[in-house]
Amino acid sequence: MPKVLSAESTELFTGPAAEPLQVVRVTLDGPATVRVTGAGVATPEPVSGDGVVEVSVSTSDSPGTVVPARVITDDGAEFAFDLTVAEPGWTMHMVSHFHYDPVWWNTQAAYTTAWDALGFPGSPRSAYQLAGFDLVRAHLALALREPEYKFVLAEVDYLKPYWDAFPADRDVLRRLIAEGRVEVMGGTYNEPNTNLCSPESAIRNFVHGIGFQRDVLGADPQTAWQLDVFGHDPAFPGMAADAGLSSSSWARGPFHQWGPMEVRDGVKGDPTRMQFPSEFEWISPSGRGLLTSYMADHYSSGWWMDAAPSLEEATKSALKLFQGLKKVATTRNVLLPVGTDYTPPNKWVTRIHRDWNSRYTWPKFVCALPKEFFAAVRAELAERGEQPTPQSRDMNPIYTGKDVSYIDTKQAQREAEDLLLEAERYAVFASLLTGARYPDAAFAKAWVQLAYGAHHDGITGSESDQVYLDLVWGWREARELALSARDSALRVLTDRVDFSQAVGRGVVVWNSIAAPRTDLVTVRLDDPVHNRVSVVDDDGTELPALVDHEGHSVTFLARDVPSFGWRSYTIRLSTVDKSIVDEPVDSVDSSTWLPVDGYEIANAHHRIAVDPGRGGGVVSLVEMPHGRELIAAGRVGNELALYAEYDRHPRFGEGPWHLLPKGPVQVSGDNNAAVQAFQSPLGQRLVVRGQLGTVAYTQTITLWRGVSRVDCSTKVDEFIGSDQLLRLRWPCPVPGALPVSEVGDAVVGRGFGLPDVDSAEHPWTLDNPAYTWFGLSATARVSVGDRVRAIGVAELIAPTRAEASPLARELTVALAQAGVTATCSTADGPRYGHLEVDSNLPDVRFALGGPDRNSFTAEVLAEADPSYRAELDRQLAATGRAVVWVPAERPLAEVWVPSADLRAVRALPVLIIAGADLGAVIESIVDDLVDHEIDVRQDAASGIGEFESRTVALLNRGVPGFAVDSAGTLHASLLRSCTGWPSGVWIDPPRRATPDGSGFQLQHWTHVFDYAVVSSEGDWRKGIPLRSAEFSHPLVAVLSPEEGVGGLPGSGSLLEVEPAGGVSLAALKALGNPLAGGSARPADPAEGIALRLVETSGLMTEAQVSSTLLSFLDPATADLLEGRRDSLADLSLTLAPFEIATLVARPELTRWSTMDGAPLGPEREVAQPLYARYWMHNRGPAPMGGLPVAVHLDPVTGLVQPGGDITLTLTVASDCTDAELHGVVRFVVPDGWTCSPPQLPFGLAPGGHWQTEVQVRAPKGAVELPHPIRAQLQLTGEALPPSWLQVVEDVAMLSTVSEPAQPLRLAGSPRAVRVARGGRERLAVDVVGDTSAPISVEAQLLTPWGTWDATPDWWQVREVVGRTEFGFDIAPPPWAEPGDYWALVKIAGAGRIVYSEAVALVVTA
Repeated sequence: MPKVLSAESTELFTGPAAEPLQVVRVTLDGPATVRVTGAGVATPEPVSGDGVVEVSVSTSDSPGTVVPARVITDDGAEFAFDLTVAEPGWTMHMVSHFHYDPVWWNTQAAYTTAWDALGFPGSPRSAYQLAGFDLVRAHLALALREPEYKFVLAEVDYLKPYWDAFPADRDVLRRLIAEGRVEVMGGTYNEPNTNLCSPESAIRNFVHGIGFQRDVLGADPQTAWQLDVFGHDPAFPGMAADAGLSSSSWARGPFHQWGPMEVRDGVKGDPTRMQFPSEFEWISPSGRGLLTSYMADHYSSGWWMDAAPSLEEATKSALKLFQGLKKVATTRNVLLPVGTDYTPPNKWVTRIHRDWNSRYTWPKFVCALPKEFFAAVRAELAERGEQPTPQSRDMNPIYTGKDVSYIDTKQAQREAEDLLLEAERYAVFASLLTGARYPDAAFAKAWVQLAYGAHHDGITGSESDQVYLDLVWGWREARELALSARDSALRVLTDRVDFSQAVGRGVVVWNSIAAPRTDLVTVRLDDPVHNRVSVVDDDGTELPALVDHEGHSVTFLARDVPSFGWRSYTIRLSTVDKSIVDEPVDSVDSSTWLPVDGYEIANAHHRIAVDPGRGGGVVSLVEMPHGRELIAAGRVGNELALYAEYDRHPRFGEGPWHLLPKGPVQVSGDNNAAVQAFQSPLGQRLVVRGQLGTVAYTQTITLWRGVSRVDCSTKVDEFIGSDQLLRLRWPCPVPGALPVSEVGDAVVGRGFGLPDVDSAEHPWTLDNPAYTWFGLSATARVSVGDRVRAIGVAELIAPTRAEASPLARELTVALAQAGVTATCSTADGPRYGHLEVDSNLPDVRFALGGPDRNSFTAEVLAEADPSYRAELDRQLAATGRAVVWVPAERPLAEVWVPSADLRAVRALPVLIIAGADLGAVIESIVDDLVDHEIDVRQDAASGIGEFESRTVALLNRGVPGFAVDSAGTLHASLLRSCTGWPSGVWIDPPRRATPDGSGFQLQHWTHVFDYAVVSSEGDWRKGIPLRSAEFSHPLVAVLSPEEGVGGLPGSGSLLEVEPAGGVSLAALKALGNPLAGGSARPADPAEGIALRLVETSGLMTEAQVSSTLLSFLDPATADLLEGRRDSLADLSLTLAPFEIATLVARPELTRWSTMDGAPLGPEREVAQPLYARYWMHNRGPAPMGGLPVAVHLDPVTGLVQPGGDITLTLTVASDCTDAELHGVVRFVVPDGWTCSPPQLPFGLAPGGHWQTEVQVRAPKGAVELPHPIRAQLQLTGEALPPSWLQVVEDVAMLSTVSEPAQPLRLAGSPRAVRVARGGRERLAVDVVGDTSAPISVEAQLLTPWGTWDATPDWWQVREVVGRTEFGFDIAPPPWAEPGDYWALVKIAGAGRIVYSEAVALVVTA
């Protein structure tokens, strides 16, 4: 008689969806007919079979109930088992995607289209990975073959090239989008690391992403698809919501890089370690947020079933994934990403869709799009009357090495961003006041270049050496475009300042921030002046001046420069009225720096002493007004620490994106150093020169008269190390303070760092990225009697998941607006605070509900001293409400240790909030947080230690990585070298290296880091954001022309924002972003302006914008894309804490204007004609103007017999969305060759394209060289933007032999350059064009950030055939930083690229 071997309940259902039957899986050892029975369990149709059979049963109990049941065979055999009642209605949404990095270890050209051609032995490319064009075609082909298939597209990096190169696919893609078969994701240009770029860069990423995806492509992006980014800026969800997105999904953030389901030692991780479900409301510090789905098993989760040998095995894999992911799903909907890096369609996904759903009713496994998934989540939540849990959790740190690897790229990004923001705002007024043309094309190109570089495998420093060089050029282009436009606008504006009564050379000092300020400013002079000069302000007061760089630089203190305005001065020879400075200068007899004895300097704000025997470190830093010593006893500040690192992570095997400390640390304080003090009319300075292992350094500390900052720089004169990390240390403890840092348009608390670990034992250092400053302070506080405890990162513990949003959302928002990020969990769930899984740690917990309602509260009170339960009962009895502070068992510093586990009930202090009307009590806490302090009144002991209400902060310029340890030492990561892969990887041979033979990742050249120390009474809101803005945006001095136009007074504001210092002017620009959306409409400030205001202090604020030069017509609020929302009476509104508000208006001049019509910036690229396949040159984004029309030839290489013909297909495609485009394509061919027809006129409707064929004939005597056939497109029409009138070309390289020569090569190498600052030398390369006719070749001089002022000649273009020299002037200005650098030349033409050797570039004093 057959036996029943086993029986198990499953989560599978068959039958009608409304009355599904649960599947019981029974294993038999022979053929039998079986049924299942039990209390409330019945089998409508017994099943016959052998082996494993599935029996569908009905149940009457609720899901989760365990019911005793029996399997009965037709022969009467029985088998008892426990049946767990499952829940029907589940759906797993299988979202097919491919993650695409436009650059990483390989190049843009390879990843876009040329990966096969650029393969090499030992390449880490997987066999299944495809280049971008092939990926789109593969997914599109499957969608056309199989109607079940759906997939997503995302990044403009590949969408724009594909859209232009294959316009015949446009209608197909649009049809699939309309049918709900394709969804365009992202809303951003790419997947940017927003924690390493400015908030405005993140906003422009949305602008250029949505502009293309929506306006050009015709899609409707709704989901921020940030799969692989290395952490997120806390403000990102608010920005995304304000850009019109409604959801987000990504794989990295709240937990370490691979998530809680990471496989370790062969064991899959448990997702239930997560403190919150995978779908939640992600809330920014502004209070705005998005429904978000966190990919708990990473974005590659579903791809690996592709390796299954059969459909059955693939289905088992899918079911296992479902069973894991459903454990943390918010609703009965699971999102399974099916894809990974560069993957074609999964070969099983459609077969699973068909086979599985033909067998089972629930769960459904369906090919789906994210919008379907999010709609299902919203619908089920609405049906249940619930909201997703609120989470403002800091989604950092992820991959801490990203903050410092290739540090110069972070510095370049920051400089370009700051220049670009200044250029835009000055250009608005220059255009309005003079009629000069607003340089929209230059600005758009610069922003999209910065968006390209901000990609998570770009600015993070995770790229290979060759990719680094390509990206450096992009950052330089953005910087030069911004600098050119800013300087042009300032010259125009300066020309309007009246100097008619001045004696001496006029100088106008410009202040780009919207607050009046006093600060140092430097005038750069081509013709030197004598040492004894003075500066006279517009009131006739003589000021002391500092003359430096042999008379080429004059520095002075510019007082009270108006908000976003100017103040005029004149420079002349004079004696100085010493009474007007705030400190004695009697001992200073010169206008330059003079050496003096001693190791101490001072001004009215600080006194500093250094010790040569301790590396020149700061042994004392005293705040003069209070006499307070900021340096910890026995320690030294401004100390350098050199950490030995592993070449790859001991656990994860990865390189540059991790910090990899081994533990041993060398510090400059253990060595001797040379110290020299200096003084001048403007202040005092200490210069330290020392050696720390492989690092030779010079540090400068300056105290300026009248300035309350401690200005510092560390110059790495020489660095020859590998696998080392260089940090800067300032031990400035503030009792009771916690780490805080500026993020994107907000300030948040951060946990203590653990910088001094061995990453083999403790993988997590908890370094974080800061935007422009970090420090020790308090974001919010809890006061208990006269004791105060700072709080920075919280866990809010709700009684149940259903209660989480009703109880915790407003408190989550209030805490976020106070700078406290929070994780909302439940009482019966796992606690937040275990570094084994959590990417960061909390410092406080809030228990919502008393012990009768919240089991966690009961646990806390059970373990705490009975006095706290008595206090809770006392308050409840007296008022019906209670707020009780229960201190932690041990001080925070004692438990905050490497690999910390803070999950214990008493590991952190707990604020218990209880009451009969719990919602009302929580609301009172929300109200109390208006002043960022929760006032607790209790008799029970607070257990709170010492607290001082003050702040110490370190301001940076492009050095984001930081850690503050629990002893109060501020660490800034300056520089690191890493030999781990892909360090040193080179794609286009031969491999290039720095002049000493090392890879570029090792950073063996001179680096300069500028930073400042500031302090204040009270928390960070007492002026730190404004002081950081001043440091980030120095005053700019512009010499007046000899004969200016005049019209503006000696000082004034272009624009004022009130309250000054409380609301920042984040951006001011011409209204709209036409080029981003393919529009021919000009961006003209006279037609409208857009202003971005940001509340910077976490306070509800009334903001007002005004101008003495303008009135504002039709003012309104707008979304982040500048789409008009609500009309305003004037440019004033109430800003919520940390709110980012966009305003629009039409300006009307209240003063005169002149009309000259000259452009304020470039309107065409240097390299002409534009190469349509720009990605083949690793150029980053499309050329200036956005390439609104593209021309392509196919094929681009071909063999033709002498005297024979070849047919080329010509395609012309328009991305213009609002105008017909007309023009002509002309063919340029070698002598003796013919093309029929020789030219073709065309006309294209918006978004149209056109294709034809041309015949090319070779002469009978064609030489055995590559023959360029050039198709050059020229648009016509006066109404088009000037940037659209550039010639665009594609080149087909034909040959009469099967293996033609390469069309481009270098003849020899450039020579090393040694040049004194103020001098001029030349770097030259000879390029050989082995072609039968000229081709357009561009030469880019590549040098590191910090040398760009010394290399003003950096981009050239020539028509090349035969041997041609490209020569570049190397001309460092007299104030250039001496140092040892490198230089090389990149040659690109017709899709071919060559890099010269890198040679030494030495700038001497």
